[in-house]
Amino acid sequence: MRNSQKMLGSEMLLAALFASLLYVGTSQAQAALPAYTLKFTLTSETRWGGSVLQAGDYTITLGSTATPAFGIIRNRQGRTVAIVVSKIRNEQATRKSALLLKEKEGQLCVHSLVLAGLKTVLVYDPVLARESVLEARASQAVPVMWAEK
Repeated sequence: MRNSQKMLGSEMLLAALFASLLYVGTSQAQAALPAYTLKFTLTSETRWGGSVLQAGDYTITLGSTATPAFGIIRNRQGRTVAIVVSKIRNEQATRKSALLLKEKEGQLCVHSLVLAGLKTVLVYDPVLARESVLEARASQAVPVMWAEK
């Protein structure tokens, strides 16, 4: 009788351990899923950080909006074309979701990503972002839409 109780106790302990490992593994896998995926279309060549994106359709996947916020940019075919990092986060987005662009040295450059639904702005080029606030007429906006997962 004692042996069967020990076996039953061991089996229950093993089952509990297995369930715990399964839960932890599932939690980690879910944490690794992207938090936000957005779509946008560029109509001309645009610099974003150290990358130059050609005109076309893209998605950006943000792991989170906490700083530093890493974004993976993919082209229409799903190939990664750039990885961008925002070290500045502003929680005062009042406009529609959009990529904010400004011309710098003759080329359009992304300076911010506005996520209106989250009331967040991710800043990629602080100097251009500051200039655009001072000269609102010189800035352009590319609409950004939430993508289906």
